Amino acid sequence: MAFRTNRYFGLRSLIFFRLLFSRKLSLYKFLNLFSCYIHYFLGSTASGHSPIAINFELWNECNESCVFCRSESGAIYDSNPSADSKIIPKGKLDFETYIKVLDAFSKYLVMAIPYINGEPLLSKDIYRAINAATQRGIGTLIASNGILLNESNSRKLIDAGLDCLKVHISGFTSPIHSIQHRKGDVERIKRNLVRFMELRTQMGAKTIVLLDFIRYKHNTHEIEEASRFAKTHGVLFSIRPGNPKGMEFSEPTQLDRQLPINIPCDWLWTVLTIDWDGSLYPCCDHVVWSGVPAYGNVKHTNVEKLWLSPEVKAMRNTHLVKGRSPIPICSECPRQGVKFKW
Repeated sequence: MAFRTNRYFGLRSLIFFRLLFSRKLSLYKFLNLFSCYIHYFLGSTASGHSPIAINFELWNECNESCVFCRSESGAIYDSNPSADSKIIPKGKLDFETYIKVLDAFSKYLVMAIPYINGEPLLSKDIYRAINAATQRGIGTLIASNGILLNESNSRKLIDAGLDCLKVHISGFTSPIHSIQHRKGDVERIKRNLVRFMELRTQMGAKTIVLLDFIRYKHNTHEIEEASRFAKTHGVLFSIRPGNPKGMEFSEPTQLDRQLPINIPCDWLWTVLTIDWDGSLYPCCDHVVWSGVPAYGNVKHTNVEKLWLSPEVKAMRNTHLVKGRSPIPICSECPRQGVKFKW
C-alpha cells in the first residue's frame, strides 16, 4: 500500500476551525495574519504588528534519546557543522518571561507553542503555560513522545485547554520504534493515547490529537498497522519523512524536494522562537545551531521592539535579495511554509 507524506494541510485546517469555534480568533488576529503574509508576498521587509505564532523552549530536556538529536547520555547535538563544542547547553525558561511575551502579543498572537527541542511534559510549567495562553485567547499546540502522557498528565492537559496534541512514533512494535528512539516505549505510548482519547470524550474536550508516524526504510511495513490503530481510536494519522542524521548508512535521504535555496522563508515574517535563556530567533532550528546571532534577548529588551528591529528586517532583506545561501543555517533548511520540518 502506498502512502504519501502528509503536508499537515488537514491538521492546519482543523486547528483553524478549532480556534475559530473556541473564539480564539479575532478580527485583530485575522488582520495581523493578512498583514504578515501580504508583506511577505510583496517582498517588504516590514510585517504585521505581531508574529502569528511563537515557539517557546520551556526546557530542552528529553527522555527518549533519539538517534538524530541526542547522544545515548542525552546530550543535545549541535547542528552547526562548524561548531567546536558539538553540544548544545540545557536550561529552563523562567515562567515570568513566558508570560511577558504572551502579554506583549496577546491581541494578535494566534498560537503559542510551548516546546521546541525537548519533551514538553518534562517541564513543570507546561500545564500553566498552556492555561495562561488559553486564558488570553491564544491557541496552543505541543508535540510529545507520549511516554509521560499518563492519566494524570492527560487530565491536566485537557483542563488547561490544549488545542492540539501531536504524538510521534517511528514504529508500531518496540524493536522497530527503538531503532530511532533509543529509550522509547511504543507500547506505553499506545496505551497512553487510548486513555487520552477516553478522557477527552469523558471530559467533553475538543483537543485535536494526531499520531505522527516517522517514516524510515526500516519501518514502512508497520505503517498500515499504525494507521488502523489510529482509526480505531479516533486519532488523526499522518506520515512524515524521518531525519536520517545518525542513520546515513541505513537510511537514504528523505527530503521531498530540492532545497528552496532561492525562496525567502516566510517564517521570518510570521514566527518567532524564544530559547530557554530568552534569546529571540527567527525559527526553532536556531536553538540547536550554535554561533548564530540572536535578534536580541526578551529578558533585556521589549519583545515588541525586537520584532520591529533592524536586525529582523535585515535578515528578511537578505532572503529577499540573495536568498538563503548567505546564511548557513537557512541554506540547509528544506522548509517552505509554517509547518513541521520533519
